[in-house]
Amino acid sequence: MSKKKDKSSIIDQHHKNGGFPVWEPEKACRWMEKLNPIEIFAEVIIERRYVECTSSAIQSLILFQKLHPGHREAEIMTCICKAIAYIEDEQKQDGSWFGRWGICYTYATWFAVEALVASGKNYKNSLTLRKACRFLLSKQLPDGGWGESYVSCSNEENINLEGNRSNLVQTSWALLTLIAAGQGEHDPTPIYRGVRLLINSQMEDGDFPQQEAVGMFFKSCIMQYGTFRNIFPIWALGEFRRRVLHV
Repeated sequence: MSKKKDKSSIIDQHHKNGGFPVWEPEKACRWMEKLNPIEIFAEVIIERRYVECTSSAIQSLILFQKLHPGHREAEIMTCICKAIAYIEDEQKQDGSWFGRWGICYTYATWFAVEALVASGKNYKNSLTLRKACRFLLSKQLPDGGWGESYVSCSNEENINLEGNRSNLVQTSWALLTLIAAGQGEHDPTPIYRGVRLLINSQMEDGDFPQQEAVGMFFKSCIMQYGTFRNIFPIWALGEFRRRVLHV
């Protein structure tokens, strides 16, 4: 009886171009999506690569290397390098990335930047990071926040919320991205503006208001995650205090 190769590890899931899927290695051809019988979900038939999953895999592998140096070292490094190249290749002309598990360009740009920073890139040595910062700064609203519509997912272009409203969760994603990318060392003013919005939006009981849903999958299924309204503003404020105020 032949032994099958174990495909349970992270590095065995990546595609030859460096990207990572969600559930299993990508096998089927893209043309099979034309057989999709589901009217409400797009790109649901075959497995594909995602910026968000690739970023998570990169960060996990880099942490694993620190905790377990020497284990499959060459193999892991090759995987990380290919995954970073995939992240950089997926960047749009405007400096953003298209997201498939959150709305949308704001979400994926945060994931992409975190992966690049984890790999050792920074504002000074990476044009990719500087372009990402310029993209986010171009989308900052007059009140200091960010707000992206679910329509971005289906139209595949960044579209603000109706009335150019800010969304506190997306504002937090943008702030986390700018802080990680090193925007604070270059010009912290946009970060301070976003932080001010978060602080001023907190309610008397310490809660943050529930706003538009920011979860998304298959381009059309919007998900509301109730705890996001507190998790991400608190996270962003914590990173601001740790990495901007204390610099």
